[in-house]
Amino acid sequence: MSSIQFLVVRQGGKWSVRSQDLHRSFSDQQAATRAAVDLANHSGKNGKPAVVIVELGKGRFETVWTYGEDPYPPSKFDLPVAEEPPATAASE
Repeated sequence: MSSIQFLVVRQGGKWSVRSQDLHRSFSDQQAATRAAVDLANHSGKNGKPAVVIVELGKGRFETVWTYGEDPYPPSKFDLPVAEEPPATAASE
């Protein structure tokens, strides 16, 4: 049985959690990741195994939490933090 994926991605200055028809926005990565873990845990309890995948940098993704394998709730120290995007140069 394949797992449902909850993706945590950066969009502009905000973070989003996406999965199938779900799309929720958050002000920071930590809040988005915790929400994704909560959603994945709920999905797993309902018989639909799930994973949380976080965008860590441009084109880099990592599975950070898997239902049935990782503790719930995870410690904040167990969740990786994404790289900050490069600052854009101000117009001269």
